[in-house]
Amino acid sequence: MADTMRAFYVEADHEPRPGYKMSERELTTGRALRGNQIWRNIRGSVVDRPIPTYSDDQVLIKVGAAGICGTDAHLLKKDADGYSMYDGHSKYPIITGHEFAGEIVAVGKNVKKLKVGDLVSVESMHWCGECDACRRGMFNQCKDLEEPGLTYDGGFAEYAAVKAKYCYPLNAIMDYYGGDKMTAFELGAMIEPTGVAYNGLFVRGGGIRPGGHVAVFGAGPIGLAAISLMKTAGAAKLIAFESVPERVELAKACGADYVYDPTSFKSPDEQAELLMDLTDGAGISLFAECAGATKFTYPVMGKALAIGGKTVQIGHTVGITPVDIFNWQWNAATISGSNGQSGQGIYPDVIALMASGRIDMRKMCTGRFNLEDMEEGMKITAGKVLVSTSYPRLNK
Repeated sequence: MADTMRAFYVEADHEPRPGYKMSERELTTGRALRGNQIWRNIRGSVVDRPIPTYSDDQVLIKVGAAGICGTDAHLLKKDADGYSMYDGHSKYPIITGHEFAGEIVAVGKNVKKLKVGDLVSVESMHWCGECDACRRGMFNQCKDLEEPGLTYDGGFAEYAAVKAKYCYPLNAIMDYYGGDKMTAFELGAMIEPTGVAYNGLFVRGGGIRPGGHVAVFGAGPIGLAAISLMKTAGAAKLIAFESVPERVELAKACGADYVYDPTSFKSPDEQAELLMDLTDGAGISLFAECAGATKFTYPVMGKALAIGGKTVQIGHTVGITPVDIFNWQWNAATISGSNGQSGQGIYPDVIALMASGRIDMRKMCTGRFNLEDMEEGMKITAGKVLVSTSYPRLNK
């Protein structure tokens, strides 16, 4: 094995905005809790980096495929003052990429359940297991959360070192697809966004009874995963709202029965009336808000709730959203917040669904790029774009 590898490496200048008071945690760890308040002149490129060393509790993974998340592209965007537009926790310099899968090529001496040759997918939210949130089983709310690709080196590289406890075998997926490693890698890289949807829909939201009606706002990768999962879970009518034409077609491919452009409605009342008509007056059993456009979606949801209906907030939003809470109270409905996809058996469950053919998230793949060409892949804003050193280079 060579000493160096190719990797997408991101650097930034540590320049807190004037007036921003850094927290004790930010001062002691060098990690920003709000990246857009600290990191300036952010830049990234594919360069040579040392192959990572691995500790006794880690495995060394040869990355087979990695997914480009909106976060990966967003953190490279700069505002008028040159600060990163990513408002999340981050630490630079770093190898980005938090959605990835690969093959184990070395294991630390304390690793017992994984071995060289295993294909694995990696959780993207690395919980400590010791804080109050973790001890309550709320791993995605870990107070000492780390994220590959954001707070330590991630998967946009030829190799990555990860603690074994965050790795989940993909061998069953490979077996289902006749020993096809690349299919296992690709599906493994898409477990993360699928797991985010799964966490919101089933762990936090409680799912639906088969025969209930579901509406999904936003057909990005998480929304597309929500559509696929709800189709498999037995939604009678599955309705999606999306304005981007390319995403509309992907929503249909993933199982949506109806897809509407939310900007085509004159008012929230008109949109809610459509939902009530489509469900013969029963209303929506579960709303999956994957768009983060809460000022526009909640006025619709409040007037189209089924009795006992559920609203799951998965898309990140900012600012204050006025909500007529009486509609939820009157219908004995609930609103559940959801973030992340770690713990709770989410990865094993998603893997089992993929390994049985119940869901095939390759339907949302809109591009495959060699690592060297990943900046071109970041230009695609619909579906899921995958990166791998195994994909052919672009002809330039």
